[in-house]
Amino acid sequence: MTTGFPSHITTAVEAIDTIISFAIHSRASDIHYDPQRSDSCVRFRIDGCVVVAGYVPRRFHDEVIARLKILSGARTDLHAIPQDGRWTYDADGSPYQMRISFMPSYHGENAVIRILPTIIDSDISFARLGFTPDHVRSIDAALHKTSGMILVTGPTGSGKTTTLHACLTLKAREPLSIITLEDPVEYEVPSVRQIHIRHNYGVTFASGLRSALRQDPDVIMVGEIRDADTAKVAIHTALTGHLVLSTLHTNSALEAIPRLTDMGVDHYLLASTIRCVIAQRLVRIMCQACGSSGCDECGNTGYRGRSVIAEVCEVDDGMKRLISERASISKLVDYACTNGFNPISDDGNEKVEWGITTPEEVTRVLYE
Repeated sequence: MTTGFPSHITTAVEAIDTIISFAIHSRASDIHYDPQRSDSCVRFRIDGCVVVAGYVPRRFHDEVIARLKILSGARTDLHAIPQDGRWTYDADGSPYQMRISFMPSYHGENAVIRILPTIIDSDISFARLGFTPDHVRSIDAALHKTSGMILVTGPTGSGKTTTLHACLTLKAREPLSIITLEDPVEYEVPSVRQIHIRHNYGVTFASGLRSALRQDPDVIMVGEIRDADTAKVAIHTALTGHLVLSTLHTNSALEAIPRLTDMGVDHYLLASTIRCVIAQRLVRIMCQACGSSGCDECGNTGYRGRSVIAEVCEVDDGMKRLISERASISKLVDYACTNGFNPISDDGNEKVEWGITTPEEVTRVLYE
């Protein structure tokens, strides 16, 4: 890709401004600043893939790291242990939340910066994210329930948080009390009370959820179900008249059932609470300017932007009965498929047929 970096960088401040401004211009979600023997390599994650953006002379590396620590509130006198920080960066009047992680490495400290818009797009919708009309109908039906649980599953980087915030944006239009528990808070959602998980103060997802129940909520978003304690409290919350939104790390929608039972949740409780499970990935969209052949618009990658490919499983009465009977995952899948469920691979293939993405991209996110 064309880096846009100047041929000569004269100060650490210039290096940081150049890196961040070009990263935002390039639609990067992350910046990797890695020291090497003779220079510091700058890489951007764009549309899910990491690409080299440019290099900064090695003599500026320590100054750049020190300046980033000052900006983010990290300690400048600590070099041998990992640190985290954050600050707000203004790009032409648009504020961005910059989350940074420092880590000691062989040639010195490296830094990885996550770039997040301070306020999520108020026009975000499931259709814009790439969900099909059938998916949207299923998700909307689950969101119209006053209690139960909606789960979004997939690996790290599959867009689960964005989908949850699309759910929140929709529910925030209703006269409801909404609370989120996030680690960390990534997007600001107007009229929603957002709570940052602080493990060092004993505020975990489980303890935060127990406290949130005393705040008169109608809807609670739990950033991630990571352990048995959080799973059990979330299920109890969904059973007692609250709508719970959360994420889980599984490869498919129906694998959420054995994952939660492995955490100690009883089958009959799952059958009573789960309304809908979404499994998703993000595929790169073919560049509309060049048709995937590569041009300046897409940085010669052939892709620009990303779309969801997904499977959405509604838990109806028949599915509830099978879950209560401890049916195997294969029986759950067979039942779902006979009742209109389409696996995520089908959605990927359809998006290839529609010219949205390529077969190689679907293969990359599903099978590699």
